Order: sequence, then structure tokens, then C-alpha cells
Amino acid sequence: GRRGVGVTATADDATTPDEINPEGMDDGTGDKTQSDSNNNNNNNINSKKDPTLITTALATLEKDMALLDNLASLQPQLSGTEVGLLLGAVLASGIGPIAFPGTSVTEVLAPAAAAFTASITIGSEYIGRVALADAKEIAANSIQCAAEAEALLANAERVKAITPLCVGVCATSASFALLTPRLIEALNVGNSVATMTELYLLCPLVSVLSAAVADLALEETKGFANRAISVGVRRFSKSGNVGRTWLSSSEQIQRNSKAKTERWWSFAGSVLPAPIIGSILGGPSLSTKCIVIAALAAAQSAYFLAQAESVLARATDAVALKARSAAVSDTYANQGARNSAILPFTSALSAFCAAATAATVELPFLENISTLYGTFGEVALVSAFPILSSGFAAAAAVSKARCEVDAEAAAQAASTLALEYDNMGGSGDDPVLRPLQAVMELVMLAVNSGWRSIKTGVINPFANIWRMSRSAILGFSWRRRSGDRRGEGLA
Repeated sequence: GRRGVGVTATADDATTPDEINPEGMDDGTGDKTQSDSNNNNNNNINSKKDPTLITTALATLEKDMALLDNLASLQPQLSGTEVGLLLGAVLASGIGPIAFPGTSVTEVLAPAAAAFTASITIGSEYIGRVALADAKEIAANSIQCAAEAEALLANAERVKAITPLCVGVCATSASFALLTPRLIEALNVGNSVATMTELYLLCPLVSVLSAAVADLALEETKGFANRAISVGVRRFSKSGNVGRTWLSSSEQIQRNSKAKTERWWSFAGSVLPAPIIGSILGGPSLSTKCIVIAALAAAQSAYFLAQAESVLARATDAVALKARSAAVSDTYANQGARNSAILPFTSALSAFCAAATAATVELPFLENISTLYGTFGEVALVSAFPILSSGFAAAAAVSKARCEVDAEAAAQAASTLALEYDNMGGSGDDPVLRPLQAVMELVMLAVNSGWRSIKTGVINPFANIWRMSRSAILGFSWRRRSGDRRGEGLA
């Protein structure tokens, strides 16, 4: 919330006080409305031209990505047992010269304590690396799922590409159907009934066949779009949710049979209505019947094109959501890779501390320090590296926790691929685009924006002119009444 306020304040700071109120005063409600409108326009212009807003948005994204890591860092990552073991190791390394002076116990306790703290650091590295591997694998699977959805969407677009051609052929055939009587007169084939009938039926036949092809393309587009929307739903669903989409073998056979039957009925529905309606409503003239049939077939093909575009729009939005979820999952996996990069270094430092402790107690340094500084110096010497190793273990625990949080975030982002979208119905709480509703929302936004532009550019200037004229008229009347009063006073 604080970051959102900061971004808003940055956008508002780009507008100076003179732009908010050029006159330095508020003349009324109309001036305030105009000032607010000018302020919004200036902010829109600045948001398009000022690159610092884009930089601020990118910085906000970076902060959001690091939010989980910061929250994980604020929590205690070492359990009570681990803290107790580390403290015990440090105390054990330092208690040797005090409890067992002049013996070889110190040479055993200090290296053992340093090795123990190093093992905790290496264990944190193992856990962090395993979490990173899980996140990477989950991200790779989500990217693969998004790629499969992209491939199915490409197939849907390839199939849909024939539909605009069918619409163009149907429109051309309907236009030529209007010219067929003139063509028959120009060719002077009115005496040949067979030739005249063939010329009349050519355009309706081509138009009906084009509409049928458009319907077949629509059905194929629906099939590919449904697969693109549903890919990954079962793959990334949790075990308790898979049962809702599970179908037995017999149910799958029945569903496939029903889909094929509906496809044949759809094909028949695309071929038969135009000839039947044209023969009934076309009147007694064959040319009129052919014109009506061609026009109805053209309308059918245009309707099929609109349906195909709507289906493809939903599929495109669903695939974009999948790609975004995969990208978010991969982003968190990469964030975990950044956090795990320090783990091998901490393990190496802990191992170095263990080796240095062993070298300290084996070399004659310990005897010299004990001679020069006494027991206190000996304790400080043998405890220094175990203390450092304990600090490295704590740092590794924090990095391990960050890796685990990023891995969980990657898994949660990938689980959004399992959202069960409606099968092209556009109803329910599915997050996929609803084309008709989206168009209505865009129309309302365009109308509101146009009204604001008209209000700012037309209504407000006229209102200002009216206020200025009214002020001038009132001032003239006031000066006239003041002159009349002075004249009466002089009289």
C-alpha cells in the first residue's frame, strides 16, 4: 500500500501548481472542474513522455519480487534446537582450556565443534539447493505447458485463417447474384433454360459451400481453442481437485461421440437454412430466390467468422494467462537461484573455519598463546573460528529460508495453470476474457473519454465565456447604478 501511494505521489509531482490552477485562485465549481480536467490531461501527457514513471514501475516490480525474501529474512530461521546446538558447540570449543587445562581434550573439542557448525551450514546448503531444484523443475514444466498451449493456439489461428476468405467469397457471390440477370441478358442465353438455370444457381451454390467451409473451420477452431484453454488443468491440479474433472473410459467415449454428432448437426445447420429459407421467402422468381440464398449464406459465414474470432480471443487470453503464470513461476525460480548462489560460499567458509580450527590446535600457536596470554588467550583462540562458523551457519539458514519461500511461490504461481476454465461459454468466475463483455466495457470507456474531451474542449470554454460575459454585464450594470447614485448625490 505504501508503495502504491509513493508511485501516485511521483505521478502527481510531475504536475506543477501553476498547471493545477493557472490563475492562482478558484473562481467557482466550473473552474475547479476545468482545473481537475487539465490536471488529468497533464498527468496523461507526462505518463506518456516521462520515462521516470516507467523506471518507478520497474522498481516497484523489483520490490514486489523481493518482498517474500524480506519477509522470510525477518522471521527467525534457526530453530531452538539449532540455536542450542550452535551455542553448545561454541561453549564446548571454549570450555576445553578451562575444564581440561594441559590435556589433549582441547585439541579434540574445538575441531569437533567447528566441524559440527560446518555440518549445519552444509545442511542448509543442501536444503536450499533441493528447494531451488524443485522450483526450477516446476518452472520448466509450467513453461512447457505454456508452450503446448501456444502451439494449440497457433493451430487454431491457422484453421481460422480460412474463415475471412470464406466471408469474402460469400460476399462476392452475393454481389454477383444481383448481376446474374444482367449477365444473362448480355450473353443472350435466355432461350436456353439449362444454361440460365446453371448461371442462376452458381452464385448461391458457391456461397452455401463457403458458409459450410466457414462452419467447419469454426468447429476446428473451437476444438483447438478448447484444448489450448484446458491444457495443464489436470497436470497442475492438486490431488483433491482432480476428481472433479476425472472421466471414466465410457464417459470419454460418450463425450467424443456426442461432440462428433454435434459437429455433423452443425454442418447440416450451416448448409440447409439458406436454401430452405430462400426457397420459401424468395417469391416465384428464380433470380430472387438465388439472391436471397446467397445473401443468407454470406450472413451465415460472417456470423461464423464473428464466432471464430470470439473463440480465438478467449483462447488467446487464456494462453496469455498461462504464459504469464509460467513467467512468474520462472521468475521466482530465478530469484531462488540468486538467493542460493551464496550457499556454496558459506559452506566453504564454514569448512575453512573447521580446517583453521584443526590447524590452530595442532600447530604450536596454542602453546605460545597460552604462555603469553594465559587461559583467556587460549580460549579466545580456539573459540574464534567456531564462532565465525556459527555466524556462517546463521547466514546460510537465512538464504535457505529464502530459497524455500521462492520455491513455494514458484509452485503457487504454477498452480494457477490449473484453473478450470469454462468450455468457451464465457460464464462463471473464470478469469478468461469474455469478448462481448470486454467490447461493451471498452465502448463505455471510449464514450466516457470522449465525453470528458468534449467537456474539456467545448463545454468548459463556453462556460468560461458565459461567466466572463455575465461578469462584464454585472460590472457594467453596477458601474451604471453607481454613476446614477453619484449624480443623484450631486443634485
